[in-house]
Amino acid sequence: MDIRLIATDMDGTFLDQDGGFDRDRFERLLTVLESRGIGFVIASGNGMGRLLSLCQGFEDRLLFLSDNGARLVRKGKTYFRHQVRSEQVSQVLEYFSGRWHQVCLMLANDQTIYMQAGGALPFHQSGIPIKEEEMQQFLSRIRFLDSLAAYPKEEVVYKMGLWIEPSQVEQVVSAFNQAFAGNLVAVTSGYGSIDILPFGIHKAWGLSQVMEERGLTPDQVMAFGDSDNDIEMLQLVTYSYAMENGTDKVKASARYLAPSNKDQGVLTVLESFFLAPSNKSSEEGQD
Repeated sequence: MDIRLIATDMDGTFLDQDGGFDRDRFERLLTVLESRGIGFVIASGNGMGRLLSLCQGFEDRLLFLSDNGARLVRKGKTYFRHQVRSEQVSQVLEYFSGRWHQVCLMLANDQTIYMQAGGALPFHQSGIPIKEEEMQQFLSRIRFLDSLAAYPKEEVVYKMGLWIEPSQVEQVVSAFNQAFAGNLVAVTSGYGSIDILPFGIHKAWGLSQVMEERGLTPDQVMAFGDSDNDIEMLQLVTYSYAMENGTDKVKASARYLAPSNKDQGVLTVLESFFLAPSNKSSEEGQD
């Protein structure tokens, strides 16, 4: 076993039930990983603003795959970024037109999140574990439009997503993916949140770019996830871990099971490999 790269999702995976992580434990672990030349990737559906806030103090020591793998950032520099084509935005707007009381659709770039006035509200009673200041930062970017179709066409849209009642997620995702097969893909990221991605763009796509740059094979990479937008990433690598709190689909896609995010499962697994006194024997037990 020769791990050279570790990738983890954030919400429901690396972050605990309060939306944080043990910074002292991570500092000790990251120092050891750095001494061994092992990279650490944050692979999330979140944008860079929230990721930088969450990882404050570690920014220059991590690689960030934000927006579900569509953007790679290292030490403040963007190495690639995929945007949504204007015709794809128009198609999604037409698909959800007249259903704003059921869905909260967002069109986002770095400065603004456009939403339909009078529509459903994002994360309403979802119980998402996000700190109050982070939620306020998110809400401050929202601009409600009388008609979402009138969003400024000269602005680039980097991300589309929606929020609905969690009980409706499976039905909405299935219908959307059938309607947009080969063009766009809807994946759930938990708490009633659905990400809409161009076909072929996902965390595995972004991670594979990093692997290719570093000359790594799947058996040199370890990954952790809990939601359906992690599935491709877990299927890509050999050492794939689904969280105990993950969905059934995620658990079926991973080779191993990590403790719950409430128990800091990612740190626990990584410490057993890289900080345990006799990690050689534990490594052998995973092969």
